[in-house]
Formats: sequence, structure tokens, C-alpha cells
Amino acid sequence: MKNQTYHTIQDLLEDKSFNNWALNETNSESSFWNVWIKENITNENLAAEAKDIIVGINFKKEVISKEKIDAEWEKLEAKLQKKENSTKPKRALKFNYFSVAASLLLFISLSVFIYTNFSTVTHKTAYGEMFDISLNDGSIVTLNSNSSISYKKNNPRNIKLTGEAYFKVQKDLTNRAKFKVTTKDLIVEVYGTQFNVKTSKNKTNVFLEEGSVLLNLNNGKAQKMIPGNYIEYSSTAQKIIVNENNNNNENHISWKNGNLIFDNATLGEALLKVSENYGVKFKYNTSEIKDILITGKVPTTDLEICLNAIKKSTNIKIQKENSILVVYKD
Repeated sequence: MKNQTYHTIQDLLEDKSFNNWALNETNSESSFWNVWIKENITNENLAAEAKDIIVGINFKKEVISKEKIDAEWEKLEAKLQKKENSTKPKRALKFNYFSVAASLLLFISLSVFIYTNFSTVTHKTAYGEMFDISLNDGSIVTLNSNSSISYKKNNPRNIKLTGEAYFKVQKDLTNRAKFKVTTKDLIVEVYGTQFNVKTSKNKTNVFLEEGSVLLNLNNGKAQKMIPGNYIEYSSTAQKIIVNENNNNNENHISWKNGNLIFDNATLGEALLKVSENYGVKFKYNTSEIKDILITGKVPTTDLEICLNAIKKSTNIKIQKENSILVVYKD
């Protein structure tokens, strides 16, 4: 074994000593593998992938249902039945029978392993709902109302986002793997940081609270961000339309605490955020009403409380007509 060279994953899978090491079975050659893995990064990567396969196969064999094995066995017997008149000795047929069966069992085990580890995980919130998601790497995602994230089970550091979420990314000190958030407009690329991402119909907004991030825009350009930086990128215009520094983080992430903060915003802008949170639709009696300015903090934990706070701040009234909320000047 010590005189043998290992260049591929297959070399390791076929080595009995390596299999014992991967399954944590003590043997006199364990020290060899520990030294061999530390020689270079190529050896380390080969060993990691081979060990994952060995451990995964052995684990997943235990969860294959008897019904599934019986069904596949019946298919196999039907095929072998056609060969009963063959001139081959019975002993040879028996050998082939069990060889094919073993291959079939291995194929099923690999299929279950691949499906389990590479399946897509999705988290989605309804209107008016918000919750925290703890990822396997230690990162935490706070998902806002009417939003969703999805990722492969074996790679929670590569996320697709629709809607709005706040990310508190845990650094990967072992592999230094980057954390990526993909929207239809851009990719946010980080190592360990805290930031907020919001997608809408024609743009994506990113606010960086801590650390540093790199935005890979879908126009082919890249943009670095520093703490306090707020950027809006328009997929329609194919460019950054807002790039502000020293922003107040409370204005961008107050939703995490159940509030919306408006700083001299128009009523139209304020009610648009309410619509995004609760899925309600507004109609204005006159267009001028949309330009009324509002400043202050509005609770979002309950739609009725939220609307009452806005009505008191702007001297308007809101009346429900069918499924539409119509806004009037009080």
C-alpha cells in the first residue's frame, strides 16, 4: 500500500486500507493516511470526496425500503427468466444473478445518496409572516413577508432569493468558502458579514451593515460595498440608480423588529411597503394624495394597527371597497 500511488478517487475507493480509515476502523496504516492527506491540497480534496462517497453509501444502504428492493428484484427476475434456456451452467447463472443484484443495490444506494445530498431546500413566507432560518454552516437568514430562499442541501452558502431577507453570515474558517446570494439582477458575494437584500419587479436593493461585499451585476460589471453603503440596481436600466453611503441602518432593516420607518417618504411609497408586506391593494381617490409626506415609525405586526398609525400621521381615511382599499383625504 505504501508503495502505491493515488491519483483518482477510484484509486482510493478500491483501496481496502483507505476504506478502513474512512470508516474510522483502526488499523496499523491509519498514520500513513493522515500524513498522506497533509502532503498537499490535492490529496486532501481527493480523500474528502472519496470518504464522503464511502460513508454516504454505507449510511444510505440502511434506509432503502424493502418494497423498493423487492420491486427492483422482480424486474431483474423477469429479465433473467428469458435466459432460462441458455446453455450456460446453472452455477454461472447463479453467479451472474447475484452480481447484477449487488450492482443494482449499489446503484439504488448511490441514487438515494445523491438525491438526499443534492436535493433543493426551499423556505417561503406568506403575507404578514416573518421567521429566522438557521443554516447548516451557522449562518442565520431572517426572511421577510412574501419572500423565499432556496439552496442545495449540501451547499447552504449558495442561495437564491426572491423578496427580502437579512443575512448574518458565519465565516467558513476551514474552507474559506464564499457565501453567495443570487437574485434575478445580481449576485451578492461575501465571506462573513451582515447585510440586507430586497428584490422587486425591476430592481434589487442591497444594504451592507457590517463587513464587505462584492456585487456581480448582470450587466457584467462588479461593485464593492463598505458598511453603511446602500445600493439600488435596476435590471431595466442595466445600471446602479442609487449609491449612498453612511446610511442609517434602522431605515433599511427595521422590518426585522416589526416596524417600518419613513423619513419624509410619500404616502404612495409608504403604502407600497404595506402592500408588499400584506398583499393588499390600494387605490387613491385623487392622485395628489399619494404625494402627502410621512415621517415616523409604523408597526407592521398587525395590518389594522399599521393602517391606523398611517391614517393618524397623514390625516387620511381608508375605506374598503370590494377587495380594494381606497384612500381618501380626511
